[in-house]
Amino acid sequence: MLGCVLAFIEASGDETDRLALLEFKARIADPDGVLSSWNDTNHFCEWYGVTCGHRHRRVTILDLHSNNLAGVLPPHIGNLSFLRNVHLENNSFRSEIPPQLGRLYRLQLLFLNNNSFSGQIPSNLSRCSNLLILDLGYNTLKGKLPIELGSLSKLQRLKLQGDNLMGNIPPSFGNLSSLQVFTTLSNNLVGTIPEALGQLRNLQFLNLGVNKFVGTIPISIFNISTVTVFDVTMNQLEGNLPSNLGFTLPNLERIGLSYNQLTGPIPESLSNASNLDQIEIRSNYFTGKVPSFSKMRGLYWFNIGGNNFGSGQSTDLNFLCSLTNSTKLELFSIEANAFRGPIPNCIYNLSITLTWFALRDNHISGTLSSGIGNLTNLENLRMGGNNISGNIPSEIGNLNKLKLLDLAQNKFSGQIPESVGNLKMLILFSLYDNNLKGSIPSSLGNCQNLLLLDLSTNDLSGSIPLEIMGLSSLSIYLDLSYNSLTGSLPKQVGNLKNLNELRLDGNILSQQIPSSISGCISMERLYMDDNFFEGPLPSTMRSMKGLQVLNVSNNRLSGHIPEFLGSLNLTNLSLSYNDFEGALPTGGVFKSAVSTSVVGNKKLCGGLPDFQLPKCDYRESKHMRISGTTKVLITTFSALIGVACILSLLYFFWCRHKKSASTSSSSEDGLLHVSYHSLLKATGGFSSTNLLGMGSFGSVYKGLLDHTQSIVAIKILDLTRHGASESFIAECGVLRRIRHRNLVKVLTACSGFDFNGNDFKALVYEFMSNGSLDEWLHPTALQNTERSKLSLLEKVNIATDVACDFGLARFVPEAMHKLLTDQSTSVGVKGSLGYVAPEYGMGSAVSTEGDMYSFGVLVLEMFIGKRPTDDMFENGLDLHHFAKAALADRVEKVIDLVLLQEFKELEKRRTVTLEGKNKSWCSIQECLVSIIEIGVACSSESPKERMDIGNALTKLQKIRTKIHEFIAIF
Repeated sequence: MLGCVLAFIEASGDETDRLALLEFKARIADPDGVLSSWNDTNHFCEWYGVTCGHRHRRVTILDLHSNNLAGVLPPHIGNLSFLRNVHLENNSFRSEIPPQLGRLYRLQLLFLNNNSFSGQIPSNLSRCSNLLILDLGYNTLKGKLPIELGSLSKLQRLKLQGDNLMGNIPPSFGNLSSLQVFTTLSNNLVGTIPEALGQLRNLQFLNLGVNKFVGTIPISIFNISTVTVFDVTMNQLEGNLPSNLGFTLPNLERIGLSYNQLTGPIPESLSNASNLDQIEIRSNYFTGKVPSFSKMRGLYWFNIGGNNFGSGQSTDLNFLCSLTNSTKLELFSIEANAFRGPIPNCIYNLSITLTWFALRDNHISGTLSSGIGNLTNLENLRMGGNNISGNIPSEIGNLNKLKLLDLAQNKFSGQIPESVGNLKMLILFSLYDNNLKGSIPSSLGNCQNLLLLDLSTNDLSGSIPLEIMGLSSLSIYLDLSYNSLTGSLPKQVGNLKNLNELRLDGNILSQQIPSSISGCISMERLYMDDNFFEGPLPSTMRSMKGLQVLNVSNNRLSGHIPEFLGSLNLTNLSLSYNDFEGALPTGGVFKSAVSTSVVGNKKLCGGLPDFQLPKCDYRESKHMRISGTTKVLITTFSALIGVACILSLLYFFWCRHKKSASTSSSSEDGLLHVSYHSLLKATGGFSSTNLLGMGSFGSVYKGLLDHTQSIVAIKILDLTRHGASESFIAECGVLRRIRHRNLVKVLTACSGFDFNGNDFKALVYEFMSNGSLDEWLHPTALQNTERSKLSLLEKVNIATDVACDFGLARFVPEAMHKLLTDQSTSVGVKGSLGYVAPEYGMGSAVSTEGDMYSFGVLVLEMFIGKRPTDDMFENGLDLHHFAKAALADRVEKVIDLVLLQEFKELEKRRTVTLEGKNKSWCSIQECLVSIIEIGVACSSESPKERMDIGNALTKLQKIRTKIHEFIAIF
């Protein structure tokens, strides 16, 4: 009888399992037919993916991983009561995880990862008390982590990465005493990391990265000696690392702390964790000297970039020598820190396995040794943004696996070595902003994989090699701007069919723009300004339909402006200071005087009213035609007059040349006497190395005057520019009489002749050793790091001082009114794009309201950290509207990140320090809101709505007082 009962139970169980499996098949899509064997021909224990127990013939394993299955997992899976292992990973199951899985009390392994399960994690999975592995990663699960899971005392692996889970990690997870692997990587978890996780004494792998955890890392976690992998990358954690870290975590193999707000030094004890093979702690606020890593022989990944490491000493980089013991090193990055001193020669003994070597954006000096050629497996070499000098060693050509070479923004001199042509795998090559001379090596034509080539802002000379024009791989950009390149633009430029941007501006290129440029069919931005190109714009350019930006200003181009430019997709067109003539087109980009600049073309007429050009005169067309004979007579007569004029001019210049070439202006009011010769000597022959900048009416050089042995700034006027002479007269007449602490003082002027008898005019100013406000607001990598750290109070002080000074009309109203209304003056309304009031573009007279617009834009720029000409401002969005929208939402979204970080630090200290004190002091956040309100009010589109300077000054002074009071308590 008993045997009959057991047989009945077994048969009943068989049927339960078979029906559950058939229901499973019915609910899912099986495009590859892997479940075709699930039919009545065979017993279900023989079906694909099904394993049964030998004793009871019940399903114990269901393994259908990676079979392209899709659909909803039916609740009937909970009827497979003998299941121990479920492998459904790497499919496309969707909808919720059925809570009926909680019935499977024998379940040990549950793999549902890499599907599309949604909804919450069923809390009754906690009933599966025998679970060893639970992997729910890479689905779209949401909601909170169930507290009940903390009861799974046998659980060894809990993997919840890549979902949308929210809320905290429950402290109950500290009861998972058998847990060895725990990962919640890439979710939306918040709050602090619970101290209770320190109870997991068997934990080996802990990854809580890419969440929103705050606060400090619990000390208890650093005491789990079994941990081999510890990763909390991309959270908002803060605090220091414990000094005994290397002793409490002696088995550590990988540490990931990047993109947090951690501070303090790297503990010297870390070297005790000799098994470390990956150190990834970039983008924090770590400081101090970097310790030795000589014991870490297996280290292959070392990235401490984006911190504040460095002691300011010449020995900052000596720790590099300890890494020569790491024979597996592949990646080494210390970029964006504060390291100083030379590169120690020991780095050239680093492991031959090194593929990534990044030192950029520090203060590293010295030279680059020929030993760099030893690192023959390098693929990325990033040394830009330092102070490295000397020649680029020819041995760089040994690195024939290089894909990225960045030596930009240094002080390299000499020539670019021909050996760079050996770098045939090179994709990105940047040498901009150095002191390189000589010609561009034609061997670069061998680098047939180049996507980007930037040789700008050097002193390269000679012609553009044809071989570079043959680099059809170039697609991102080719930048040869601000050199001394001569000759024509090769017709082979048309080979650059994939190039997005070409920059040739600031050279000495001449002749006509070749018609073959139309072959650059992918071109979006073309800069050819500040050269000597001549003739008409090629008609073939009409086929460059993708062109968005075209700048050919400051050349010698002539003829009519082509109508087809209006049919292109141009958003910015600059044709200024050429010799174009005739009617200005009115279509496309020519509909906007903001998007199009044509100033300095005296023979243009017509166009839309905003351009303020004279009307075109068409009367000659029919009634004033001149016969061929008359034309010949006029031409002959004109030629004779021309010859006479030339002879007269030659005689005139010869007489003038007889005078001393060093004639200088008489100095009034006790000003210095300077001559052309003395200024030539002071600037090293107007050397490009002393060039500080270029403006609308000339160039500014740094110089050392023999008279006084003082450093000065010398503005050499380009008298070929229309209005330059008037600018000189106006500035001499006004600026000479101005004395103010925030304005550059004019020391003297020079008006005479150069050694060729040409007119020469210059202004000599006090030299601003600390640079301009623009350099402090937008520092480059070469400038001191202090320039990126103007504090909130310093910026408020500057804004207040500017408000006290704003508008030169405060000091000499009559003279400045004449100066500003004279459109030929270099300090007139031709101010920088983005700072000029919109009404000026419509012909309105200069006004104090226009001054207020400029002031408002400056205030917004200072506290938002973006220039009004930033690339993001397009399609009607400008700095004013950007800030105004933030006032209605959250100002923190637009505030300069440096200020925001300072705000967070002060608010944090305020929370601790101000307890029980006067609550009426305004918070830093309120001050920032007030400042943005001032900038928005001052830069209103309507002049009548703009705040006046008196109100702005009063508000800024109140804000400054409040900030002083707030900071004083610290």
